Amino acid sequence: MRVLIISNLFPPDIGGPATYVSRLAGDLQRRGHAVQLLVCAEDPSKGGDYPFPVRRVSRRIFMPIRMLIVLLWTLWYARRADMVYVNGLDLPAALGSKLMRKPAALKVVGDFAWEYAVRHGWTNDGIDHFQSAHYGRKVELVRRLEHWYASNVSRVITPSYYLKSIVAGWGVPPDRISVVYNALTNRFDGSVSREDARKRIGLTGTLVLTVARLYKWKNIDVLIRLVPDLPTESKLVIVGDGPEEEYLKGLAVEMGVADRVVFVGRVPQSEVALYLRGCDVFVLNTRYEGLSHTILECMDVGIPVVATAVGGNMELVEDGVNGFLVPVDDRMQIVSAVRKLLYDWNVHDSFVARSKEKVKDASWDRLVDATVGILDGVARGTRG
Repeated sequence: MRVLIISNLFPPDIGGPATYVSRLAGDLQRRGHAVQLLVCAEDPSKGGDYPFPVRRVSRRIFMPIRMLIVLLWTLWYARRADMVYVNGLDLPAALGSKLMRKPAALKVVGDFAWEYAVRHGWTNDGIDHFQSAHYGRKVELVRRLEHWYASNVSRVITPSYYLKSIVAGWGVPPDRISVVYNALTNRFDGSVSREDARKRIGLTGTLVLTVARLYKWKNIDVLIRLVPDLPTESKLVIVGDGPEEEYLKGLAVEMGVADRVVFVGRVPQSEVALYLRGCDVFVLNTRYEGLSHTILECMDVGIPVVATAVGGNMELVEDGVNGFLVPVDDRMQIVSAVRKLLYDWNVHDSFVARSKEKVKDASWDRLVDATVGILDGVARGTRG
């Protein structure tokens, strides 16, 4: 099978999608498939070497021109491909595969129209309300484009049943949507102790951790506002960067808690596990989540989770069994859950044990087997 993989994210970009694309491409090639990647990069000259060809398009190019370049390269590479696997740059990738009459699979990890509208300040509605509400022409145009390319591929892959329901609401027949849960790309082997991890990350004390891209819908401002309600010896550790970073730093100063909020910034994916291992409780106060790689990693490493009862979080965390689910922005419940996990070691240890049991089958090989089966079915024109 000859596969053209298209993605907006690829190493040295960090995070789940970049890791997923690069590792999946390597496994496809090792299994005897021919792979060509088409990706965007901040600096195409700094990409590293891979055992498969990678075409990089600079993100510094003006966006409409960049999309046109991606479309042209899609047309070029799709000529010799059996199928196209779209992991970003969805519109030019789907359009290019359609023009070349090549079957395509699209991985959907969120609602791009909703994220785009929130980032541009066109709405502050939650993702679920967004699905049925009506907005101005700009939002509706982006939403129609998203629905078009999702409906014009052979198969859509989502990482959760929650996202499958979202995509089905766009008019995509449910039998053309496959759910493949995210996997742990690197299992925690237990070789690094909590004390060693703390030494390596340079942090001490009671540590409440969140790991996220700093977007509005991650609601990290609420976590900063509740710092005064946390135990006095505790610190909030924020791993990640994004457009909200300067605002959040200013908020910490305004709230008088700058000495209790640690902004780590972006770290390589290989170092995230050190923060998970070294901190005491993980909190995710997001309004939306497809299926969190970080929650999976928390469960594997052994840090208890407090997460909002939204999206794919509810497919990983069972409230009161292997973690706590709380309403979005509910400061009282978030603080109560964090204190419970800090001071009640019976609850803490039981959550950790049950979480490890939950993710014991979240293997990368399982994900690759399922994905290869779907891609092969798309290439063959079957509904596999």
